[in-house]
Amino acid sequence: MVDYIRTMVRGDHEANDRIEARLDEIGWDGFPTLLGAVFYFAVNRRFDERTSPGEIMRFVADIRAAAPPGTPEIDANAAETLIRAAVDPDVETAIDPQMAGRIQGLVILSILGDGSVGDEELDELLTEAAALASRV
Repeated sequence: MVDYIRTMVRGDHEANDRIEARLDEIGWDGFPTLLGAVFYFAVNRRFDERTSPGEIMRFVADIRAAAPPGTPEIDANAAETLIRAAVDPDVETAIDPQMAGRIQGLVILSILGDGSVGDEELDELLTEAAALASRV
């Protein structure tokens, strides 16, 4: 599952499709937890508790505008709430799990797939996220 996220972030569509087919066979157990952990680390790489609500709103607007045609729509308010919750554990979230997964995927791609994260740094983040996910 870590390789699936790595190939997704790096835009290696062929490898990502192969891994996805394999995961379809063996199951996706634990993927939502891993995706949530990667989302947490990615968001905290980009934002912190001092980030203004306006900056988060602009970020969400930008990822929604940049989403490729055919990408399922994400709820802007839910996205802003999830991002704030990743940097502030006191923020309450009650978001549909499917919507949360779509939001997490787009945010991860935006933050980690923009070319600013090197392979070594991505591997460290994914390793740390997998360790966190395994403890949950």
